[in-house]
Amino acid sequence: MNSLEFQKKLSDAWLELIVKRKEDKNFIEKQAGIKAYDKYWFTLDQKNLPGVIINLDQDIEFNITNFPKAKGWVFNKVKNKIIMNINDERYKDFFLKLITLILSKIHMQNLTGKESTKCFLENLISAKDFFEDDDAPRKLTKESQIGLYGEVFVLSKILTKKLDNEGLINSWTGPSKKHDFTTEKILIEIKTTTTNSKKINTSSNNQIAPVFDKALNIIFLQIKNSSNGFSLVDVINNYLTILKTESEILHNDFLLKLAQCNYLDVHKDEYTEKYEIDKTNYFEVRDDFPYIKKVEIPDELSDLTITYKIDLEKCEDFRINEEQLLNKI
Repeated sequence: MNSLEFQKKLSDAWLELIVKRKEDKNFIEKQAGIKAYDKYWFTLDQKNLPGVIINLDQDIEFNITNFPKAKGWVFNKVKNKIIMNINDERYKDFFLKLITLILSKIHMQNLTGKESTKCFLENLISAKDFFEDDDAPRKLTKESQIGLYGEVFVLSKILTKKLDNEGLINSWTGPSKKHDFTTEKILIEIKTTTTNSKKINTSSNNQIAPVFDKALNIIFLQIKNSSNGFSLVDVINNYLTILKTESEILHNDFLLKLAQCNYLDVHKDEYTEKYEIDKTNYFEVRDDFPYIKKVEIPDELSDLTITYKIDLEKCEDFRINEEQLLNKI
């Protein structure tokens, strides 16, 4: 069964569940839900909001108190089952898409047991920020659009000179981790701007800091509006086309990571601005690179985040070229 057929099967399961609930308002109480795939069942709460039941394998221990909390979801553990429901209609479309892509990943990679559960929960947690957004679902901000544009451009036009598509998708960790790309040897942070300024923002006090076991590098893209350029949708669709001809698994994985970035089909028509790359700059972060040294934040200030700007115009001593960066990978 290919990915489209599998996703159609999941969609049919949701529809069947809704129909059965309409026919018998006590259906969920009697049957819990409808089996979607393997250990995963679809369910509905009393408000008809969708959820997922995960039947845990006997050798898997799961502490519900360790699972990250979010405004938009509710987790419960009943015996050997994890029950996850959204608690607001606003999250419904995103939730259904996310669950479909995660289960497609598990199906196509033939994951079972602990590996299946791990994959499901890790990919769900990666989308946690969306379920924290009081205004969800909303389109990407202009800043987020430009940031995603830069990451996909680097992935599909620069790193592709060194990595195959599987390596590219696996290395793109921006949707879920501190750095945008993580390979076996190096970390890469992408910074993209439409201004002439060479000052970049850090999202945390240690985002731009040397790492003990991997070389950290910055790719700084300066882009400009151009009627002859490409929109965010263009650069994403161009790469999706390449992936679709090569591998359904990679195509699905890329869609899943896009969803974790809050890139949703419902907003695509609004991402119309076209850009072209003006300048591409490469920098390596060494011990003497300007950054704030690690700050010990007391537990009482756990929500504190330190951000600052780095003026790359004053970092010429750290400039490298594309070939030097690619040779590190």
